[in-house]
Amino acid sequence: AVLLAGAVVAAQSAKLRRSAPAQEEQSLAANGTAPAKGTLPEAFPAALPAFALPGGSAPPWASTGAAAAPIVALPGSAGRRTSQVVARQPRSFQAFYNSYSAGPGIWKWANALAVYDRFLVPMSTMPLKLAEVGVQSGGSIAMWKAVLGPSCRVYGIDINPAVSKFADAVTTITIGDQADAAMWGNFFATQSAGPIDVMIDDGGHEPHQMLVTLTSVFDNLTPGGVIAIEDIHGESYVESFFVPSARFLAAKASWGQLSSVHVFPYMLVAKRAGNDYRAPLAFGGTYEVVREFAELWAAIPRHWGGHVILENPGWGPFLTEQGLGNFFRVFGELHHSVWSDSPAGCQHTAAAVCTVRVSNARMQDIITGVHIFPTRLVVEVAGGPVVLEAVRHGTEWLQY
Repeated sequence: AVLLAGAVVAAQSAKLRRSAPAQEEQSLAANGTAPAKGTLPEAFPAALPAFALPGGSAPPWASTGAAAAPIVALPGSAGRRTSQVVARQPRSFQAFYNSYSAGPGIWKWANALAVYDRFLVPMSTMPLKLAEVGVQSGGSIAMWKAVLGPSCRVYGIDINPAVSKFADAVTTITIGDQADAAMWGNFFATQSAGPIDVMIDDGGHEPHQMLVTLTSVFDNLTPGGVIAIEDIHGESYVESFFVPSARFLAAKASWGQLSSVHVFPYMLVAKRAGNDYRAPLAFGGTYEVVREFAELWAAIPRHWGGHVILENPGWGPFLTEQGLGNFFRVFGELHHSVWSDSPAGCQHTAAAVCTVRVSNARMQDIITGVHIFPTRLVVEVAGGPVVLEAVRHGTEWLQY
């Protein structure tokens, strides 16, 4: 569900059993976030230039209001350079969501659905185990089943006992606190009975909760499996969540366990190494390759609807603590969070009709995704006006 502000967060926080900072640090250490000193390359720059397009640069639709062709995700190997455009796959999360009108409620950001079309739909032809923290009103369970098919086993995790009613022959519900590492140990031992393919974190949205989830789940992903963390709202999360995550993920990369990391507005996706062909990722539109960030910023206005690739062998591996931390900081404005709701105040209620829409920061108008691979970074450039919004669908809503 969408991250809510004010009274709703307060209400959620009152129900959450928080982990003490010491427990959080123990969880990070237990999951291998502290590689030996001196093992990380020193060539990567200690700091990177801030986001700044050439003077006067603006998206072509900014003054005219015209929309350019949307970016199309293409099948192919990770980082493949291509400008071919192909038809979208027949089943999609966006199509399901937009046509869903009655039943258990569901509330997702539109750009998150586009991410799931890209990372999960290619896996819909195979048996899957998918877990989601934050079942809430149950509509997302119906979505996972409808789009990923009858071979998808869904595991819902929530702190609210009322969601137990969503259990069925192919859906298991666990009542527990995502910030409790012991809960995760028990979940993988007794509920999923082994690793899972997909983890969706749409739970409490607080830094310590997301960190415990990331560090507890990543080692329990199958090769090529993904963890997607939603609703990371606000630049403050760069230091409280993204930088500690960089330390953990870099350790996994140093052991050959991390394939790639992907940042979108309000989202972090990490893919476990071992089977990239399960959901191959490629990029559409025009492109060019650059070596420095100043060149990257200068190249963006030449590739609306395309992408810019940053490669610099002199920097060494990109999936290091310093590399990931720097990238997370440079692109932190993707998580800028200023929004309004309509009808006013609906985000604090269980009303079936509610939309929240973001007042975009400049980076959110221009960059739609950042993809970090071992030796390259790919920045996807908007091909038309970017609307960041979440519209509630469904008619049956549990109280928050």
